[in-house]
Order: sequence, then structure tokens, then C-alpha cells
Amino acid sequence: MASKNEIPEVKIVETEKIKLKNPLVILGFAGVGLVGGIAVAHIIEQLEMREIAHLRSRYIPPAVVFMKGKLRHPFRIHSNKTGKLCTVISEIPLRSDGAYPISSTLLEWIEAKGAKELIVLEGFSVNHFPKERKVFCAAEPETIKKYQEKGVRMITAGIVQGIAGSILDECLSRKISGTALLTPAVSFIPDPEGAAALINTLNRIYNLKVDIKELLNKAEEIKQRLQDLAERHRKMRDAEEKSGVPERVYI
Repeated sequence: MASKNEIPEVKIVETEKIKLKNPLVILGFAGVGLVGGIAVAHIIEQLEMREIAHLRSRYIPPAVVFMKGKLRHPFRIHSNKTGKLCTVISEIPLRSDGAYPISSTLLEWIEAKGAKELIVLEGFSVNHFPKERKVFCAAEPETIKKYQEKGVRMITAGIVQGIAGSILDECLSRKISGTALLTPAVSFIPDPEGAAALINTLNRIYNLKVDIKELLNKAEEIKQRLQDLAERHRKMRDAEEKSGVPERVYI
């Protein structure tokens, strides 16, 4: 018989009851330039979103995240006050063998909440910081048209890997429209400017009204705060590529 405190394969723990109303779901993870995670964290802060659930899984490395001294679960789900916007964020990389179990459980939960559309914010790797901040989309045809009408170009070819890729793949098997919003970024260097470009695109299309001035003004502060996290991300990914099991890095 399994212990009550045994870490499950994947389990979503709801910590606050709030009725989600066909929410738009925005997701950000510890990918290239950390742009997705930075963008979603800023959206959560600016819109004063509340944590309503967290995900427990043996595929999450043994670590805890703290921001401004406050401990947080590394994989969290937030909602705004109206229940019409939901965010999913993980600041640490996940084991690659957990991508499909996590995405399947997460999408089942999201679908049960009535969500019809989700957006994954990601970066794609370039060698130098881009002079011009562009955002591209990858989605199903009807969604691409909506983005193109707002001036967002379709990316012609590429691969979205890891948890972000498995979530988008899971959308294809469900009644949820999945979109990737992508911006160029340098791997393992936190890129608040890239995150701001993604948020600016969301503001144009979904009228989120998220202020990005503070994010741009605090770019250097955010880079310093997340530089160590980026280095740990690099070490854990390198270790996983060599052995198939992520390195356990502790503070």
C-alpha cells in the first residue's frame, strides 16, 4: 500500500476553490532565455493573480523556489479574480521522461475546467541578443489567421521540445486550441526583454492590459536574480543528457 506522503507520479493539488469560467490558459516554463517563466511570473504579479493549485510529481527535481524570501511550489497554477484567465508556471526544468505524464494530467485538469484555448510562451535559441524583438506563432490554421490579422508572423518550421512541446502535442488530441508564441533568445541567459515582447503581443491580441514598463525597468535586477537559476538549469540539462537522470542541485 502506498504511503500517504509518497510522491505521486503526477497529481494536481487544488489549494483554493475558485470557479474558472472557460479560462484562457497561459503557460511558461524554464526554456530558452527563461522568457516564458519570466513573462508568466510578471503577468501573475501585475494582475494580482492567486495561486489556486500546484502540481506534485516524482518527475519534478527535489527543489523549492523562493521569490523575495517566500517559499513557493516549483510548479504552480494561478487564476485572476474573475476566473477567466489562468496561468501555469514552472521555474525549474522537469525530467524529460515526465513530459507526457505531466502534460496529460495537466490537460485533463484544464479541459475539465472548461478551457478552450491555451498559449505556451517560449523562446528559440539564437547566438546573440536580437536587435529587433519579434514574436512568432505556431498553431492550428484557424488560430494562425487570428494572429496574422494582429501582425504576428507564423514561424515556418521548427520543433518545440520538452514539457511545452508535449502540452501542445496533447492539445491536438483534445478539444483545446494550442498556440506557441515564440521569440528569439540566448540560451541560459535570462531575457526580460524577450518576455516583455511576448506580453506585449498578448496585450494586443487578448487585451490583458499588463504593464511591461516595470519589467523593462527592472531588467538588470531580474537578470541578476535569475542568473543562478539559469546556471542550475544548464547543469541539470547537461547532466540529464549525459545520464538520463537530472543532477540534483541544492542551494
